[in-house]
Amino acid sequence: MKRNRRSHSEGSTAARLLLAGALLCSCLATTLGAQRQPITSAGGHELRGTTFMPALECYDPYGRPQKCLPEFINAAYQLQIEATNTCGEQGDTYFCMQTMNPNLKNCAFCRYEDHNPSFLTDLHDPQNPTWWQSETMLEGIQHPNHVNLTLHLRKSYDITYVRILFRSPRPESFTIYKRTTENGPWIPYQFYSAVCRDTYGLPDSRAIRKGEGEAHALCTSEYSDISPLRDGEIAFSTLEGRPSGINFERSQELQEWVTATDIRITLDRLNTFGDELFGDAQVLQSYFYAISDIAVGARCKCNGHASKCVASTGMHGERTLVCECRHNTDGPDCDRCLPLYNDVKWKRATSTEVNECKACNCNNFADKCYFDANLFNLTGHGGHCLDCRDNRDGPNCERCKENFYMRDNAYCVNCACDPVGSRSLQCNSQGKCQCKPGVTGDKCDRCANNFFQFGPHGCQPCGCDPHGSHDNTPACDAETGICFCKENVEGRRCNECKPGFFNLDKNNRFGCTPCFCYGHTSECQTAPGYSIVSVTSNFNKHKERWTAIDLNRRDVDIKYNQYSRSIGTTAQGNEYVYFQAPDRFLGDQRASYNRDLKFKLQLVGQVAPSSSASDVILEGAGSKISLPIFAQGNGIPDQGVREYTFRLHEHHDYQWQPSQSARGFLSILSNLTAIKIRATYSVQGEANLDDVELQTAHRGAAGQPATWIEQCTCPEGYLGQFCESCAPRYRHSPARGGPFMPCIPCDCHGHADICDSETGSCICQHNTQGDNCDQCAKGYYGNALGGTPNDCKRCPCPNDGACMQINGDTVICTECPVGYFGSRCEQCSDGFYGDPTGLLGEVRTCKSCDCNGNVDPNAVGNCNRTTGECLKCIHNTAGENCDQCLPGHFGDPLALPHGKCDRCSCYAAGTEQDEQSISRCDQVTGQCQCKPNVIGRDCGECQPGYFNIRSGNGCENCLCDPVGSYNSTCDRYTGQCHCKPGVVGLRCDQCENFFFGFSVDGCKPCECDESGSKGFQCDQSGQCPCNDNVEGRRCDRCKENKYDRQRGCVACPDCYNLVQEAADLHRTKLANLSSTLDEIARTPVTNDEEFEGKLKAVQEKVAILAQDARSGSSDGGQTYVEVINDLHKRLDSMHSHLVSADELQKDANAEIEKARSNYTQLRQIIDDAKRELQDALDLLNDEGEQALAKAKNKSKEFGEQSKQISDISREARALADRLESEAKYDLRNAKDAMDAVEKANQLAKNAIDLQQKVGVELRSEVRLELNQVKQSLGAVTQTSKEALRKANEVYDAALTLLNDVNGQTQPNIDIDQLKRDAVAANENAENLLEQINEMSNDNGEVFSNFEVERDFSQVLLERAEAQKKDDIELLRRAKAAFERANKAVEQGDSTLKEANKTYNTLAGFQSDVQKSSEKATLALEKVPSIKKEIENADNLIQQAGNALQGANKNATEAKNNAQEAQEKYAEQASKDAELIRRKANETKVAARQLRAEADELNHRVTLTQRDISQLEENSTEDDNLVDDAKRKVGQAKADMQDAKKQIEKANSELSAIKEELENLKDINTSDLDKLENRLTEVEGNIIRVNLTGRIEKYREQRNIQKKLIDKYEADLKELSGEVDNIRLISEALPSNCFRRNRLEP
Repeated sequence: MKRNRRSHSEGSTAARLLLAGALLCSCLATTLGAQRQPITSAGGHELRGTTFMPALECYDPYGRPQKCLPEFINAAYQLQIEATNTCGEQGDTYFCMQTMNPNLKNCAFCRYEDHNPSFLTDLHDPQNPTWWQSETMLEGIQHPNHVNLTLHLRKSYDITYVRILFRSPRPESFTIYKRTTENGPWIPYQFYSAVCRDTYGLPDSRAIRKGEGEAHALCTSEYSDISPLRDGEIAFSTLEGRPSGINFERSQELQEWVTATDIRITLDRLNTFGDELFGDAQVLQSYFYAISDIAVGARCKCNGHASKCVASTGMHGERTLVCECRHNTDGPDCDRCLPLYNDVKWKRATSTEVNECKACNCNNFADKCYFDANLFNLTGHGGHCLDCRDNRDGPNCERCKENFYMRDNAYCVNCACDPVGSRSLQCNSQGKCQCKPGVTGDKCDRCANNFFQFGPHGCQPCGCDPHGSHDNTPACDAETGICFCKENVEGRRCNECKPGFFNLDKNNRFGCTPCFCYGHTSECQTAPGYSIVSVTSNFNKHKERWTAIDLNRRDVDIKYNQYSRSIGTTAQGNEYVYFQAPDRFLGDQRASYNRDLKFKLQLVGQVAPSSSASDVILEGAGSKISLPIFAQGNGIPDQGVREYTFRLHEHHDYQWQPSQSARGFLSILSNLTAIKIRATYSVQGEANLDDVELQTAHRGAAGQPATWIEQCTCPEGYLGQFCESCAPRYRHSPARGGPFMPCIPCDCHGHADICDSETGSCICQHNTQGDNCDQCAKGYYGNALGGTPNDCKRCPCPNDGACMQINGDTVICTECPVGYFGSRCEQCSDGFYGDPTGLLGEVRTCKSCDCNGNVDPNAVGNCNRTTGECLKCIHNTAGENCDQCLPGHFGDPLALPHGKCDRCSCYAAGTEQDEQSISRCDQVTGQCQCKPNVIGRDCGECQPGYFNIRSGNGCENCLCDPVGSYNSTCDRYTGQCHCKPGVVGLRCDQCENFFFGFSVDGCKPCECDESGSKGFQCDQSGQCPCNDNVEGRRCDRCKENKYDRQRGCVACPDCYNLVQEAADLHRTKLANLSSTLDEIARTPVTNDEEFEGKLKAVQEKVAILAQDARSGSSDGGQTYVEVINDLHKRLDSMHSHLVSADELQKDANAEIEKARSNYTQLRQIIDDAKRELQDALDLLNDEGEQALAKAKNKSKEFGEQSKQISDISREARALADRLESEAKYDLRNAKDAMDAVEKANQLAKNAIDLQQKVGVELRSEVRLELNQVKQSLGAVTQTSKEALRKANEVYDAALTLLNDVNGQTQPNIDIDQLKRDAVAANENAENLLEQINEMSNDNGEVFSNFEVERDFSQVLLERAEAQKKDDIELLRRAKAAFERANKAVEQGDSTLKEANKTYNTLAGFQSDVQKSSEKATLALEKVPSIKKEIENADNLIQQAGNALQGANKNATEAKNNAQEAQEKYAEQASKDAELIRRKANETKVAARQLRAEADELNHRVTLTQRDISQLEENSTEDDNLVDDAKRKVGQAKADMQDAKKQIEKANSELSAIKEELENLKDINTSDLDKLENRLTEVEGNIIRVNLTGRIEKYREQRNIQKKLIDKYEADLKELSGEVDNIRLISEALPSNCFRRNRLEP
């Protein structure tokens, strides 16, 4: 029954849909963009030829507006629908169609491309249908799961109906939803279900009752039957069953109800036959959703204001539809008015009312407005303008905005009133704001002038003084209230002058005038009585003494023009011509400061005038300032009369150059000497000058007061309006310095009442003199500074000579004859001797000391003043008259210009010495006096056959055994004799172990066979101790009928008894033969026939014996066992050679150790020398300078005629020379140390060469021995001869090595250290001997030890490199010492300069001596301290000598001499400290001599510096050579390693061959050939090593290194000379460092 009802309903669906569509179309007011296919039938697209309902235009044919509608279309056509489930989307889906016939199955696979959602909205063709299909129930799409089909219309539409055509049976339950905005909620449109209440909770209803809300969804069961199985249709009409649908235009609710932007169909439950409960897969696969077409009948929603929709681009670039609005509407749905068309409220268009939007009246000042209901009610116009332009406001933009005002051009402008300073933000019609008190500005945004603290209450008054305010305008900082003052004004209110300024004047640009007061005070005020005047020249009658000059100060003619009342001049060439003011414009014109200079200037006939920086010039006080004519705003002069005004002020705005300070500018005006005005500005120009005016002020003149004239407040000692004069008892300092100079009190020391205020000279009384009466007059002595009339007394000297009082009452004369000095001229002067008073006997006049020129003429105390004995001999001389050379020196002490004695170069250990440990030598020839058995000029060598020169007792006899040694010589240090082969012992007096036969040929090796001997030591005859069944001298063969020595010589088989018997028979026959021969010898006369018969028989027996011998021997006549034994002998000989080479190497190592020790000792010597140099420099820099400073202080106190200054200067110079000499001596010691270091370096290099040579010899011997083995296998006889020859070569090589070792030069090293090294070397020798014994058992170990020695050689080379670096460091330190010496020379120069200054000072203070007695008394009290300082200097020099004593005995000797001289000097200096009489001119002569010596010393230092630079360059070259040597050593190392590998390989091969030969029982040709081939291969490997070529190459390199070493020695010799110079400089330097204090201010 239900099914029949539904079928009936389906039949009427089309009719009802057409009726609903017609009804909706007649009343809907929606719009749509016309890109969709129109619906042409009752729900399908089959008929497309005509439009079902076309659009209605917005204007009728007469242009009148009317309601308009877009066309009615299928809004879903060709839009993509989103499906949440589609068959085949996850893979092909198997399904079956419902056929209502259980016997007929229609099944297939669903592929996504066959039934995807695009077929829902395509063109539906019933003859060829397409559809969308979901997965089956088997895939789980049944309730509670559901499938959504979503359609996005992309614009709001007025929906008329939704039509769905199913391909499958219609669902049991589904829902249609809508959405009115893109992201809005989904609203139910219609529910379909067979059981509405159970499924959706709604009743089954098809209409809404009147009075109910009509905008909600209904649920119906009309379309929920399972039949039909295909092409079932559902049509949903949006207004069907809604009572207000007939009055749609007036129902706002239904208008919103039909509006939708999106449609969604939710399929909730499938319709089934109930057979799915059985779970049959095929049954489940027959239930699914399938829809062939979905249509949405609708119009584009445009609210009656558009007739079509058009495509548009959205905000995000997407394509969408919008209404093409009319009636002045706007928006996608025409749902609002255009921005400027809101005069009436927007409404939807109806069939009776168009509701067109009307324009607002905004007077063209706005582009949009809004509808204002209140305004509409008041005026009938609701358009309220928005965003009025041009600062307009009001509903119609008819007025200006608040806080704006309208100008005359009708523009509105912002008042911009400051909210803080304005009473209101609104301004008047002129735009001026109403300001608070103290606030100004049109906007009231700042404080008025002279107001500050801008705030809510306005501004506070500043109270600025206009006289001191900037530009005379009272103004202040708006924040702090501090007034803006003129440059020279200060104070919060600008009412005070700055310190140093006065006269706050409104007319003064800078406010106040600086106090000049000649710089004596900064306090001044306005002087009364001055009036403003001007110095003028109007030229009314004459030139008024104006002149004209050119640049060369030559006068130029000037003419007076009586018509123009002016003066003029003409240039003769292109030189500048200046008008020059007369005297009334010059002089003291300080009153013109900050006043104007005015004049009128006219050029006549001057074309293109060019200005300069010196057009107007002011000269005065030795200075000149100028400026160009156009400065200060003036123009360039021309043919017209121009007036010029120039302000006389130093400010940079006024452009006076060079720039001046206020005092400098006033100084020029205070003594103005010239005013020059340039007249000509071109060649031969002419100019006229008129009306010159200089503003100034005069006292007492009529006129306005001149307030800028100062009245200074003078400090004590000054007088005058400007403090230009000194008060009484004051004077200017310096004298005659003028008013700018300060005033100081007159200092006349109580000997005058007044002094001249300008010169400061006192009018002296009381026998005093000097500007300050500070000296006693000539012929008087005393302390003029005492302030009493009796300060100066008459001198007790003959002829009223000058004198000086010292040490209280002691008075000494200061003008003694040459050669005399003393308080009464009773003693001889320095450099003279005698006894003028006869205190020691007969009276003797003073004579000059005779020291043969071997003393320093500038030194003090060169000789004894009584005896004339010379005390300070130099140039290495000695004796009473310096006429002998010092001990240890030789030469000509009487040579000119001075003696020439050089130090004897004696080897200390080999030379006899005196009690002072000084080496003795002949003072004429320099031959050293040698100790016993010592020879050589320097006693540095032992006689042949002697050794141990370093013992200090001469040389000892070698006592070499004449049988066991080669000769009577031995090692110069150890005494080891040169032993013959196999001989050992210090005296070569015994055989070595395993040797015998001590003879002139040495000892022979025992060569005991290892397997056949009980031990390796043989007896005196050479017989080795044999094992049982072994015989032979060397125990190298088994006894007869015994064999196999390795097994202990076991008995031969019995068959060999026959051989034994045969051998015995042969021996018997030989014995008979021997007896026969003996008989023949005894009885030579025999029967001829009998003799012939016996001789024949003997020959036959000999032949038989020879045949027997051949059968048991080799081709050479020897057995192979003997051949092998010979090979063993040669190998043993090689071992002995290696032992000898190792011993030589041991000796070389010992030499290297000695060199290393020597290097350490020499380095210590160098350090000591450097310390001594540093000590000398410290003495110079500290004590010497201090002593000189004290001496200068004493000189200052004693005055001009103080002879003590001259003496101390000479003493200081003597100290400087002595320290310079000591420095040179120290440097010479350093050179000796450097020489010893170089010798050690050479020794190390020789040791390395020796070790390399040993390795080369070893390789050569091995190669030769291998050749011998090969040749021995070929021919035994030839091998023997070759072995003998090779042995001779080895013997020669050993001798060569021995000679090389003997040829090593003897280093100058310590004997005790050498003994200790010798003991260590002996221990090393014993260790090496043990190692050699072990090496003799295994030939391969030779090369292993050789590798060790090679590494040791590398270590030696590295040590040599380190030693070389140390040598470079020594050079650097020597250079540093030279630099310090150079500084010492500079200090010597400074000392000379100070001496010159001392002389110059003394020369000007002769009269001060008589007035300084009191100070002299105080100074004399300090004389003991001077003596103490000298003694301290002596102690320091003694310490320096003690430090040098450890370096060298010669240095000790020199130090003692210097110490002795210093002690004499100290004694003499202490005596001379109380005697002062040397005149000032003698000091000058001494100073000149000092300068000459300093210049000479400077020259020597320059030469030394040049030599050291050369040494540095040589050192750099040496660095390169050392690097090259290192590289070559590395290459030699690689070559050695390669050769070692080859030799090791050859040695192993030879060992194998030897072993095979020893174990070879049966000899055949093939085995020998194989051995020969192997030997040939070994020989080839040895040849490829090329040891001989490499050895020659290394010898060449050794020669090159030797030449370099010779060059180093020469360079070191030069360096020694430079070191000597530096030492002499150090010895000549003073022991103290002098302070450079000036003697007088």
